[in-house]
Amino acid sequence: MGKEAMPGFVLLFLLLLLRVLIHSDADEEGFDVRQHLSTVSRYDVVKDISDNSFVPSKIPDQCTPIHLNLVARHGTRAPTKKRMRELESLEAHLEVLLQDAKELKLPLQKVPAWLWKWESPWRGKHKGGEITSEGEAELFNLGIRSRERFPELFNEDYHPDVYLIKTTQVPRASASAVAFGMGLFSGKGNLGPQHHRAFAVTSESRASDIMLRFHDCCQNYKAFRKSQEPTVHKLKEPILDEIMRALVRRYELNFTRQDTSSLWFLCKQEASLLNITGQACALFSPSEVALLEWTDDLELFILKGYGNSLNYRMGVPLLEDVVQSMEQAIKSKEGKSLEHGISYVLSCFVLFLKQTWAAIFFRFEILMGSHE
Repeated sequence: MGKEAMPGFVLLFLLLLLRVLIHSDADEEGFDVRQHLSTVSRYDVVKDISDNSFVPSKIPDQCTPIHLNLVARHGTRAPTKKRMRELESLEAHLEVLLQDAKELKLPLQKVPAWLWKWESPWRGKHKGGEITSEGEAELFNLGIRSRERFPELFNEDYHPDVYLIKTTQVPRASASAVAFGMGLFSGKGNLGPQHHRAFAVTSESRASDIMLRFHDCCQNYKAFRKSQEPTVHKLKEPILDEIMRALVRRYELNFTRQDTSSLWFLCKQEASLLNITGQACALFSPSEVALLEWTDDLELFILKGYGNSLNYRMGVPLLEDVVQSMEQAIKSKEGKSLEHGISYVLSCFVLFLKQTWAAIFFRFEILMGSHE
């Protein structure tokens, strides 16, 4: 098969796979859409999920943790301004669809009742993207869990050179770092009835932050992403179109591809921010949710993940910094002068989750991220 025929073959295969999945009998028992929201899934919803693919190493009794590096994403955030405008456009188009259906005297029994009175919860808001109260709680609790998991690393009095907290110059990331620190050092100070303490959070300029905003600093990546976005949208179209047709048959409204995409985004926002799963999310079957989540994952894989080596090669400075901090901790331990630290780095980039055990030291490293 020639190279020029490959794209068509791949597309045909995806369409065939799509039809099998769309028309298969999905097991709805125990299905929780909140666990299938790609990077919008909440911390507390997915933190205890295990697919049995990870088997932790057995830790010898003589091993003691001496160093902790944590690289984490920001907490749950509100929609950005661009996304809020998208939901307002969806609201306007749904009104048109319902009005057209009434004028054409189409059967409306299948139309969900909530659609008739739905208004975007973010209508009229002019600022977005900020961390929510739920997101603050996620990072606060993560800080508490980190201290409980490694209590021996927190016996030393606080000093900013020992407990390093770094963040990007993005408000939701810096707010997440503060929430994490409040949980990490809760009860360790003399401020207020909860005995909080002050702590330092540092950051680099967004224009030159090659550790945490490397995707902003790499011009080659910007060019690559711009060139690949049309291809990604093309790959997603067959799935969106198939689900669009299923929605039209199911509810007898003339939904468009953009409506389908926007309704999926609304589902993710309602489920993660408002804990509502009976409106936009209920429009889709479990198999359709799985496919929509797959389109999100596909986009992340190509534009931000392992789909292109540039995506992770530009993160090498961060990896080098993590390794160097570990090596320094080992040297300090061997020199009988233990220096342990926490590099809490909030990045808006998809990385990976990894645990490593080696020789006489313990390293717990969380590398996570979210799309812009």
